[in-house]
Amino acid sequence: MERLPIIETLKYLPDAIEAEVAGLPESVLRYRPDEGDWSIIEVVGHLRDAAEVWHGRLYQVWSQTDPLFVSFDGEAYVRDRGYQAAVALDLIAEMRRFRLRTVDLLSEAVDWTRIGRQPGVGRRSLRQFAEYVIGHDSDHLAQIRTLKLAQG
Repeated sequence: MERLPIIETLKYLPDAIEAEVAGLPESVLRYRPDEGDWSIIEVVGHLRDAAEVWHGRLYQVWSQTDPLFVSFDGEAYVRDRGYQAAVALDLIAEMRRFRLRTVDLLSEAVDWTRIGRQPGVGRRSLRQFAEYVIGHDSDHLAQIRTLKLAQG
């Protein structure tokens, strides 16, 4: 992807999430299809966490030479932060806050070829990591849509 479409896609993901969950009853937001599966609200919480973690990682790539990222256990974050009892709009507001900081960072970044290292993935450029975030978020947006369909 080109730079501007990457930035614009990242900027508007919180809006897409908000549109998907708008007006959903609490029973749908908190429905877990099976033991150990995430509910919609937990997926939103995970996206909030990912926005925070990836902002930090992208900042590292932008500001450091070949940084190595600290591992991120999304399952543990969701479990430990108790997102099943959270308020969806609060999580989306926090996600939006981190994402707008990321958009500002990427808008200022001149060298999208700067490299960082992710455990289990290897070395990637700032552009590649930004594209990864888009894919990650898109997968979870599809997951939210699937969970909504499962509830009718």
